[in-house]
Amino acid sequence: MNRIFIALVTRSVVQMRYVVLGSLVLTFALQLVLVGQAVSIQESQSFANMASLLPSFIKGALGSDLTLLMASFKGTVMLGYFHPLLIVLIPAIAMYAATEPAHEIESGLVDLVLARSMPRAIVLTRSLTVGLLYSLAAISVMALGTYSGAVLFDSGRFELPSTSLLARLLLHVFALCCCFAGYGLLAGVLSKRWATAFTTGVLTAVLAYLVDFLALGWPVLRWAAYFSPYRYYHALAIASGAVWETADYIVLFGTGLAFTIAAYWRFQRRDL
Repeated sequence: MNRIFIALVTRSVVQMRYVVLGSLVLTFALQLVLVGQAVSIQESQSFANMASLLPSFIKGALGSDLTLLMASFKGTVMLGYFHPLLIVLIPAIAMYAATEPAHEIESGLVDLVLARSMPRAIVLTRSLTVGLLYSLAAISVMALGTYSGAVLFDSGRFELPSTSLLARLLLHVFALCCCFAGYGLLAGVLSKRWATAFTTGVLTAVLAYLVDFLALGWPVLRWAAYFSPYRYYHALAIASGAVWETADYIVLFGTGLAFTIAAYWRFQRRDL
């Protein structure tokens, strides 16, 4: 059984390698660019003017302390850890793998996979494992990009974020990935086509981010923001030491687990 599982994981990894490698390269490059940008701004002593460029509704929502942190060398280095491109892209990588069962059902490949004597659940376990492995690869690349940028641009002369702080931010990004991986697994089980499942997952992530962002300046949406996973990722507050994120981890990991259980339950009863 272990050999079969490893073979399934290997096939999925090979099948998705180009899409995932491209995403990882983009993630690494963005971290390098952000560190280089932070060094350039710091050397020109322009951070004092950056706070004035932020929209007023963001300043009001963040408060003066977090606004100053965001418009600083340390805040710019950490920007990639809450940049909308990355915190949507990285969960999308997890969902790309997690929704693979929809592709196997659509193409009829699931019949060949399950022709051997094995439990149905192995198909979902394989996809979930690959999704989480890709998530770990993505956050590792984020850290590598930050420290590579620090070496390349000689940013050690400035105050870099501590290793423990970056580790907490990366763990939180991983928690987001777990939440969306569970959602993607459920979408893959409920959908007849892979494109439908993956598109649903990505659009949900984009909508969830937009709701959370717009709620900063639009009170009407603040109640809806509590249903967004991004509501439970307080990157700036973590960076400033203003919050300890235990409750957020419970919500994100717990929601991902609930989606995963629902996916396994539905898959066992689905007509393949």
